Amino acid sequence: MTNFEEVLAMHLQSIKDRNISKFSEFLHPSENSIIILPNGSMIEGYENIIDFHKTWFEDTDWRMDTTIVDIFATNDMGYALLNVIYHDLNEEGQPYEMKYFLSLLFKKTNDKWILLRDQNTLK
Repeated sequence: MTNFEEVLAMHLQSIKDRNISKFSEFLHPSENSIIILPNGSMIEGYENIIDFHKTWFEDTDWRMDTTIVDIFATNDMGYALLNVIYHDLNEEGQPYEMKYFLSLLFKKTNDKWILLRDQNTLK
């Protein structure tokens, strides 16, 4: 059995590695997962979230630095709040960065941690 802190580390590493198969292990088709992007748009449902991440992971210009601000876990729920500094290139190829909070909520089902909510809030 993996504890929540280990799951959080694996989830974040799957994003940093742009590993869609590993990332998808933290989602479940029957759960109503939701991601809210820094611009306020919402992505809902397994297929839409996977499609978004496939496209995002194909872009090799970005990197994401994360620092844990807060973490809380029970036997069946896990929450993490992170500071994120996101580095990328704009359409003209100029570098930019975004600073935001990343809030993640996981639920443990059948001894597996599933991502339910992922909210990105600009600072």
